[in-house]
Amino acid sequence: MKIVLMICAIIATLAFTGLMIQAIITLRQFTHTGKAVEYLALNADSKLEALDPVVTSVKNVSNIVNNAWFKGAAAVYGFVSQLSRKK
Repeated sequence: MKIVLMICAIIATLAFTGLMIQAIITLRQFTHTGKAVEYLALNADSKLEALDPVVTSVKNVSNIVNNAWFKGAAAVYGFVSQLSRKK
C-alpha cells in the first residue's frame, strides 16, 4: 500500500510541476503581449490622426445621403397623404 501511495504522490508532484511550468510560460506570454499592446497604443495615435480627414469625409457623405433619403421619404409621404385626402 505504501508503494501505491508513493507512486500517486510522485505522479501528483510531476503533474503539479508541469502545471507550474505551463503557468510560468503563460505569464511570460502575457507580459510579452502587454508590451506589444502598449507599443501599439503609443504608436497608433499618430497613424490614426492621419485618418481624420477620411473619417470626416465619410461622415459628411453619410449625413448628406441620410438627409436626402429622409427628405425624399417625407416628400413621398406627403404626396401619398395628399392623394389619399382627395379621395
